[in-house]
Amino acid sequence: MPDALPIRVLIVEDEPLYADQLELHLQRLGYEPVGPAANARTALALFRAEAVDLVLLDVQLRGAMDGIELAAELLAQRPVPLLFLTSCADDETFARARPLGPAAYLIKPVAPDALQRAMALAVDGFMAPPAEPAAAPAEAAAGRSAALFVKENGLLEKILLDSIRSVEASDKTCRLVLAGRVVQVRMPLRELVRHLPADRFVQIQRSYFVNLDYIERLDPVRHLVQVGEQVLPVSETYHAELLRRLHTLG
Repeated sequence: MPDALPIRVLIVEDEPLYADQLELHLQRLGYEPVGPAANARTALALFRAEAVDLVLLDVQLRGAMDGIELAAELLAQRPVPLLFLTSCADDETFARARPLGPAAYLIKPVAPDALQRAMALAVDGFMAPPAEPAAAPAEAAAGRSAALFVKENGLLEKILLDSIRSVEASDKTCRLVLAGRVVQVRMPLRELVRHLPADRFVQIQRSYFVNLDYIERLDPVRHLVQVGEQVLPVSETYHAELLRRLHTLG
């Protein structure tokens, strides 16, 4: 399934045995571990070089920079969900970590089921970030997620927005049409389209959105549009807007 990528989790843990256990737990839960990194320097290098969706890091990281300081450095580079691990439950450490907005603050050793729930909540939070004030176009493009995380076959899979050719609504579910594959999402269309970049997707019917990048042909007489292998009717209501977005010549 080339269009569905596993969620990649950077592990930052300086206890080798526990790092190995975390890596094994994540693999069993269907995630793809990155690392593990035993110090901040290695973690920063991996974060810059690898596609990382979540970060699972030890608060009491040994070295010049502890886990909380490292987390601040990671967030300064780009937004990413954080899950803190700690063997200390004191209020002072928690007070330092809290302003960074971690998705979870877990006391070691973490039971596999507790880790699984924390990871799922972190992914849910990443899928539906809180509303923010309108940003300038460059800022909005930089902060927008390039993927959706969809639950399928018991796993959370990353679906790249670039790979979605069309979206079809049916009752309270949506069908994401990819190359040679359809993915069902249990979400109403009005909620799903909030996650799609408005500059890439255009509505052609009450229940259909299509990705402009995949439009191959348009029949303005019969009001039909070809999107990949699909030939879809275009409603009169949305026909003029579709023509405007296609930047037609001649």
